[in-house]
Amino acid sequence: MVMPIIDRYLIFYIRTADKLQRTARWIENLPGGIKYLKEVIVDDKLGICADMEKQMNELVDSYFCEWTETVKDPKRRKVFQQFANTDETVDTVEVVQERSQQRPTYWPKDSAGREDFKGHKWSSVSWQPVVRADHFSDEPPQVSSANVKRGDTQLAVFKIKGKFYATQQMCPHKRAFVLSDGLVGDDDAGKYWVSCPYHKRNFELNGEQAGRCSNDESMNIATFPVEERDDGWVYIKLPPIEELDSVLGTEKWKVRKGEAEDPFHKVDKKFKGMKGKKVTDGFLTRVPAVQPAKSIDW
Repeated sequence: MVMPIIDRYLIFYIRTADKLQRTARWIENLPGGIKYLKEVIVDDKLGICADMEKQMNELVDSYFCEWTETVKDPKRRKVFQQFANTDETVDTVEVVQERSQQRPTYWPKDSAGREDFKGHKWSSVSWQPVVRADHFSDEPPQVSSANVKRGDTQLAVFKIKGKFYATQQMCPHKRAFVLSDGLVGDDDAGKYWVSCPYHKRNFELNGEQAGRCSNDESMNIATFPVEERDDGWVYIKLPPIEELDSVLGTEKWKVRKGEAEDPFHKVDKKFKGMKGKKVTDGFLTRVPAVQPAKSIDW
């Protein structure tokens, strides 16, 4: 009897809760609260329990693994490539070895916020084809942005309501190369901005202040003219590769180990000498640590 009640509860929540509403707030807003909920899903006050169980069965039967489907579909797999214009991959954060495990190094203490990317004056610029226009799609799987590589520089390209915009890929806040994955917002005046998916710095994509960070004036990004042409390519007006890399190159801004102080240094120092879990051949084993009182601490 427990599983049908859970099924009814989930379906009733799915059908009546607001988008993104937490279950606690949802129950509070029900007429009669949790008592009313019990009457509906246990006592069948509304006479819909059988229908809710049927809906849950249909939901379960419709399940499929999206990742399995993606792995099987070459078109879907391409969406997850690091770059839209090459099969190359580039590390943007150094990996460190710690306690027999790997992890990305900590965020850098210093950001790239002091750099005036928006106001940088290039010696010369020319139109360069960077990515096929058919990379972008309004059909599932919908693709409205791309990370492209030119030289050692990463650029973010966005297609919004049929028009293209281009910026650097790196968010200056923590030097994360992620802007093409950010959410794009707009206002009634037709202004667009991209919000960094990590720490929500909002960078304007168009207008006189394109590149400005609207919620952190200490930083900005470079933007570039961009257009789609009849040959099926998206062109960006860019400086020579060497000059572009000297300002925005991945190797220049890559997050390296040792840039930031280990936030757990004091904790590690405090518990130095204590033993815990040890990785052996890929398995965790517990190593007992003998204390002065001759007791065993697992």
